[in-house]
Amino acid sequence: MTRPPYKPFYNGPPRFQVGLSRIDPSHWLSPDPETDWLPLKSQRLDRESATYYRALPTARAAEAEALERIEAATGQRRSDRDEPALIAAGRLVSDDLVVMENAGEGWVATSLLLAQPTFFSLDDSFNRELYQLHDPVPNGSPSLAGKIARVFDRMPAGEVFERFNWTVQLGMERHWPHGSAMREQLKTTPPSAAIDDLALRVERQTLVRLEATNAILFCIRISLDPIREALADPADRVAFAQSWRAASEDALAYKRWGQFNAHVEAALAALGDA
Repeated sequence: MTRPPYKPFYNGPPRFQVGLSRIDPSHWLSPDPETDWLPLKSQRLDRESATYYRALPTARAAEAEALERIEAATGQRRSDRDEPALIAAGRLVSDDLVVMENAGEGWVATSLLLAQPTFFSLDDSFNRELYQLHDPVPNGSPSLAGKIARVFDRMPAGEVFERFNWTVQLGMERHWPHGSAMREQLKTTPPSAAIDDLALRVERQTLVRLEATNAILFCIRISLDPIREALADPADRVAFAQSWRAASEDALAYKRWGQFNAHVEAALAALGDA
């Protein structure tokens, strides 16, 4: 794949809606443009898995089914490490993994592997119901969460659905559970350095139903590209700039884009007119 592998900014500014598209199941996890990240991801899981993984004991069956689906989709087999099935699955793909289950009282995040979260943490997400997870999102609860719950209820087996989020960040570190740390760093980064320090961060979410357990598996793939390289093509630069500048007040507040605006504009200026 070329870089950046995904360009959701061509679809306009962020919109807080379900926005799922059905894709060819053969394109679910392959090709994986972020495999260069896998060695570091595996090292971090070896050193401090509790930082990245949490699960309810009741999620074991869904985890096992998730691993089976990922093995089948990638043509790979888990390692011989003695570890939870979701961690084993996470070593095979660059994506973070979230298992959602409904025991009759709503869809709950029962197992999570978050090695590269985009400004949310295990504490924010683990054992939380769908409506709680979407509380911070504009019109997220009950409106958006209700729509997502209905999608989960009706999702057919064998199909794969896809959606995207995107933003910018400082540097190329993937693990950002708390956006406040980056915003503090931003305060000491002059806009003149933005062309070298900013990166485009794209989050590709895919969803499948795990038929045996009736769980939903989220796979969250993060693609990171230095802004200088991500927007080297003038057409990409124009599309990005238009979508960035057209973001609604809700989007600006939720994503905290206003704090990045001077840096983004400086980077665009350094790259040329957009």
